[in-house]
Amino acid sequence: MQPIDKPIRNQTASALIALVFCVLSLSLFAPLLFWVLLISLCATGIRLVMYFGWYQPMPSLRTINLLGLLCCLCLGWFSLQIGLLLTMVNLLILAGALKLIILNRPRDLFHLFCTCLFVIGMGFTFHQSVVMTLFYGLLTLSLLVAIGRYFSPSQHLPWHIKRLSVMSMQALPIAILLFLILPKLPPLWKMPVSKSTETGLTDTVTPGDIANLTQSGELAFRATFTGALPPPAERYWRALTLEYFDGKQWSVSPLRKQVRKQYRLLNNEFKPRVSGSWWEYEVITEPTNKHWLFSIDVAIPDDLNSSQAIWQSSDYSLLSETPITSRRAYRVRSYPTTPMDQTLYSIDSRLNLQLPNNTAVNPQTQAWAEQIAADNATQVERVQAVLDYFVDQGFRYTLTPPPMPDHPIDDFLFIHQEGFCAHYASAMSYVLRLLGIPARMVAGYHGGESLQPDVLSVYQYDAHAWVEAWLDGRGWVRFDPSGIVAPARLELGLQQAVEEESFLANNQMARLQQLPLFAELRNLYSLLDYQWSRWVLGFDAERQQNLLALLLGKVTTQRIMFLMLGICLVIGLLLALYFIPHWQRKRPPANLRWFLQASQKAEQITGLERHNDGPEHFAERAAQRLSPQSARQFKAICEAFIALNYARDGEVSPQSHAFITQCKTFIRQAKAC
Repeated sequence: MQPIDKPIRNQTASALIALVFCVLSLSLFAPLLFWVLLISLCATGIRLVMYFGWYQPMPSLRTINLLGLLCCLCLGWFSLQIGLLLTMVNLLILAGALKLIILNRPRDLFHLFCTCLFVIGMGFTFHQSVVMTLFYGLLTLSLLVAIGRYFSPSQHLPWHIKRLSVMSMQALPIAILLFLILPKLPPLWKMPVSKSTETGLTDTVTPGDIANLTQSGELAFRATFTGALPPPAERYWRALTLEYFDGKQWSVSPLRKQVRKQYRLLNNEFKPRVSGSWWEYEVITEPTNKHWLFSIDVAIPDDLNSSQAIWQSSDYSLLSETPITSRRAYRVRSYPTTPMDQTLYSIDSRLNLQLPNNTAVNPQTQAWAEQIAADNATQVERVQAVLDYFVDQGFRYTLTPPPMPDHPIDDFLFIHQEGFCAHYASAMSYVLRLLGIPARMVAGYHGGESLQPDVLSVYQYDAHAWVEAWLDGRGWVRFDPSGIVAPARLELGLQQAVEEESFLANNQMARLQQLPLFAELRNLYSLLDYQWSRWVLGFDAERQQNLLALLLGKVTTQRIMFLMLGICLVIGLLLALYFIPHWQRKRPPANLRWFLQASQKAEQITGLERHNDGPEHFAERAAQRLSPQSARQFKAICEAFIALNYARDGEVSPQSHAFITQCKTFIRQAKAC
């Protein structure tokens, strides 16, 4: 069917594609620059104004070219700040917006249609939840409706929506088969790293950073265990090790980064010798645009795919070979009883005895450390003296401590004596270094909510920091001073350890979710999203091999070939069932079906048979045996049917719905005279 012969800007298809493009731009609100989003909204407004005929002249091509040049210059200026990935995203949206303004030819319509499809695919780079997948599916259906409307403008929108919805449901089984069977190939290129979409922990931490992070209710990762969950007090999820301290903030040591780089060049990966009982689990992490992964000490990869994707660092952290730009699944085993004494002490002691160059910072703490060293001879006694101080002085665990800008350790230990986990970990690590004990701060998460008996959901508000100190003969030993001050933090979670009014105080949506109804809905959505992440997003090459082994028994080339042939045969049968014309019963138009039902009702009441009479002749015959009102109704139906059935060029009159209503009324009210 050919489209109607009128300008593209006056067709419904152009307005539909404009609205879809606008919604797509809004869905990418986070990665888009504000002025790029504004241009997209303005382009949509211009297209709608032209569609409704409120303004007819189109902007000249010279104007659009100048606007495009100006946009490219501005985008080039911002590209150094936002990174390559977001620059390309903004450039694509700008190109689509400018094309939307000059949309007037079929080729422009098809270009914009393809651009929108590409933007939908790009949207999965930033959003992979089940809700956003359904949302992008609806937008894809809307695009198909728009292009269908262009080629069949005489049909109503409900007809297009129904037809394309049926075709989409028909394509769904084929898509599922191809998803399960087609080989899972690695990506052809690496995704460029964005500079402005980092979430969660960072590699530079001040005590207030983690406290701010705990005001976020966003998901950090989920872990599915094989067997029982670890006890709450043992759920320390290591992310990164902070070994450089400048007196106010902690960060990943530049020397540690250099050592990792050298080990990578030599392909000398750290392989800890593990022993004892273990926990086996799969982690599905949210995108962070960072390399670190989450695990309980001491962790090693549990399968081949995870081994290839994970680099084990000598500070017992796990690193991804590529930045986590989308949801990532990996399997590990953790051996909690394995001693952490297998690294090079010379490097570790050099890194973790480092003190700030500015000796004028925190003078009271330095004097206090000298007193502890004089009163206690052994490492264990000195560590215990520091822990006892937190208990004896009545320290308070809170998310809202006062600011401590000048001498943060002194102010925390001797003046305010209240703070969050990072305050305690930072102070204790610094004091232990002053005492000659190598110490470092570890940042990660602690705890997690039970989603299922074997599944933990860990959120940003579970962010935590603790201390690791090197004790002779034992290696690195974990100490958590905040757990001593607030034991409920380890056993019951953050909400029970701080005041109710300070937990998620600035997150109104999270506070709303604490209501019973919203909490139930949140758990239901979390469960749905978890299953989607595990079985769809996490369906990798290894799981595909397991599925093939389950279906075929022994996976051989011959059996895989027969399976592929069987899948092709099934797809061919489905396509034949869908599209071979003589297998489908041709359904008459709605107007004809309702007219035939009305005629059958007239035959039933009058006892007359229509045979081959035309509508008018049969109406005259039936009028003699129908009540006056029914006769008038049936005559009007016959006249309307003739007008609709023989409309010029086969156009469907907007009165067809009224005709169907007439038929229904007659069938319901018809009476004999």
